Amino acid sequence: MMSNVEQLDSKSVSTSLTPKTHFALLVMSFLTWGFFVLLGLPDYYQSWSFAAKIVICIAVTLLYIPLTPFILKLIDNKNFVKNSLWLAFYLTLPLFVYDYIFIVLIGGDNITFVFRYWYLSFFYFSFWIQFPLIARFMKSSE
Repeated sequence: MMSNVEQLDSKSVSTSLTPKTHFALLVMSFLTWGFFVLLGLPDYYQSWSFAAKIVICIAVTLLYIPLTPFILKLIDNKNFVKNSLWLAFYLTLPLFVYDYIFIVLIGGDNITFVFRYWYLSFFYFSFWIQFPLIARFMKSSE
């Protein structure tokens, strides 16, 4: 017979992400960032029109509506809401760091890039809303 502490520990282990999953999410974040850098060449979307930047923001937002459940279902446990927060984390914080390295450290800009590159900054916040909402919908549909 398991004690209450052992039962709690076994539940927390079953809902946590494995190191392999964390690594996969980190690799996915880098590949996602790399794709968007290549798409935005030569100047990371700066020469694109305002309308084109709006269209790409809408397109990426819409793209992640079906991608989010697909990615969340690939994760071993089915704690969709918690996992959606991890997904938001890996698609925001590392991408901000990659953008900072690329735009500021390599490109010679400064931290105010977050305003000039508003179309990047949009996703630093929007995924924290979008992914948990999708996860809540998934959970209620079970």
